[in-house]
Amino acid sequence: MTAADFVVAVDVGGTLTKIAYAEASGALAGLTRLDTHLAEGGAGLVPWLAGVIRDRAEERPDGRCRGFAVVAPGIIDTVHGVVRAAPNVDWTDVPLHDELRQLTGLPGVVGHDVRAGGLAEWRLGRGQGVDNLLFLSLGTGIAGAIVVDGRMLDANGYAGELGHTRVAAAGETRCACGQLGCLETLASAAGVARTYASSTASAEPIDAHGVADRARRGDPDARRAFALASAALTQALTAYVTLLGPELIVIGGGLSAAADLFLPQLSKGLRGAMTFQRRPQIIVASLGPDAGVIGAGLLGWHQTAD
Repeated sequence: MTAADFVVAVDVGGTLTKIAYAEASGALAGLTRLDTHLAEGGAGLVPWLAGVIRDRAEERPDGRCRGFAVVAPGIIDTVHGVVRAAPNVDWTDVPLHDELRQLTGLPGVVGHDVRAGGLAEWRLGRGQGVDNLLFLSLGTGIAGAIVVDGRMLDANGYAGELGHTRVAAAGETRCACGQLGCLETLASAAGVARTYASSTASAEPIDAHGVADRARRGDPDARRAFALASAALTQALTAYVTLLGPELIVIGGGLSAAADLFLPQLSKGLRGAMTFQRRPQIIVASLGPDAGVIGAGLLGWHQTAD
């Protein structure tokens, strides 16, 4: 390894793709945000992504590219490098690792975006030194990175789908996954916006950030939307804490910017629900929206360790 060695780290999203040079320390250089290329569907995304990785590797001739690390949303089989299902980018059973390796000529690794973000928070952020934690990403959807006894759980890509835990607060609301009463229908950013829209007569579209602004100004319907999100989270996390006993819950994702509107109620609700269970501390993540690409870099360095 030389001082100029790097990994090309990529966080693929349904709207934006982040790409950067990752150093062994976890530091990023040259972070760029690109519109995710979905004009040709999922099939066209793979060669576009390979071209971006190859170009980035060649644009930095002052060091050695050790390989690529790509993280994406969905069900990701990290052992085999296969994206089992990623509807946001139109991928089903895509052997992403093998295809990218063939197209770029570089070694690499493929992982899950939320688990990568959780890895970054665990190793470099607010989870440092903790052996039992949950990194919970509240964004358009909800997913978690689960660490138990110092090991992150993967389960062939199926671990951590907390957004599809059924909660009583959600009633019979149908989720995009097809199930009824999923946590995600109330406690994701999209869920908060949908709850608010259903309680107002206005046809004006509004996102979770807009609902948060109105809640801080005292709008009762906006406050109710966050109260319902908090109630749903309390129910889901009570079950999680009982089963897996985390010391720490780290809240990330876009909705974490509105933590002042739901975290106090969530903390109080969990304390009230606990009897014998370990009562976890609940805090907001520190690495922000770049946690996924930072985690991708960490995965890449682990995979290519000499």
